[in-house]
Amino acid sequence: MALPHLITRLDRESGIQQASQQCTHPDAGLLGPGSVSWQILRESITILAQGRILVLALAHSRLSQLLVNQHHAIQRLQHSQRYLMKVIFGNQEQAMMTLADPSQRRKTLFDVHDSDSLLYAISAWMDSSLAIYRTVIGPLTTALEERLFEETQLLARALGVPDHRLPGHWHAHRQWWQQQLDTRDSVHPQRRELGHSLIRQQGFPDRLPYGSFANIASFTVPEPLVNAFDLKPVNLDTHRHYQRQIRRLMELTRRLPEPLRYQPVYHEARQRLQGRARAGLATRLLNRWWSGEAELVSSGWSLPKGDRHPGMTL
Repeated sequence: MALPHLITRLDRESGIQQASQQCTHPDAGLLGPGSVSWQILRESITILAQGRILVLALAHSRLSQLLVNQHHAIQRLQHSQRYLMKVIFGNQEQAMMTLADPSQRRKTLFDVHDSDSLLYAISAWMDSSLAIYRTVIGPLTTALEERLFEETQLLARALGVPDHRLPGHWHAHRQWWQQQLDTRDSVHPQRRELGHSLIRQQGFPDRLPYGSFANIASFTVPEPLVNAFDLKPVNLDTHRHYQRQIRRLMELTRRLPEPLRYQPVYHEARQRLQGRARAGLATRLLNRWWSGEAELVSSGWSLPKGDRHPGMTL
């Protein structure tokens, strides 16, 4: 068994520098509005992915050590959400400052020091968001999934995973990720109970309008973990509940107006790219309600028209 690679300060600095060099439009950030990550993570429904992320984290020996109890687990997920939104939707400077600041990473799921655990954490987040997106919004083409893989690699590299620890191509990553899921078929009883208690309460936080994750958990969590966490068995009755829940989520998503369907941080980023120094009052209030912070990725200054991102208009 290969020894884990411990991430050094040089790895982190090198990763941040590489990510910065690939940034073609500084105000659009590392990925920009044309990325698949923006397309997926702007959807508020992907917040339900946190239930799947929690299960995957509890099934991982290193990540599970960060989830001591219910309070710690919820705090980690919420901090991870804010951290990742700043990195993905922030401009270049905001993303670099977030990545370089150890205090911002400290309470997240990305606060691990070996490259394999860190790659697992970011892959779990992006794969879980994709799973919910596929289920409720619709599937992605193979080309878009490959682009999402490339964006995930960029994020992993920016977080400090060195190139030689990353899968060389999309198919290698899919094979590696499937192996990760297939081998996690047993968990400690204490972690199983923690997962049960949190899934029963999902969606957390209580303000979510999408209902419980429990009804769809058995159909979105990898099969080995359905058994490991003793989730509801997949049978005709649970399948009917699942279908009803998915139809309700699809209808709700279709009917929601854009200010509510898409996450406030996405609207904040769009308004920044339109040249606004601050997001509108409605966006700031929704951001406060959604993430606990009124502003996550506003630039703080107005942009001249010539410097605004192409395609973004007021």
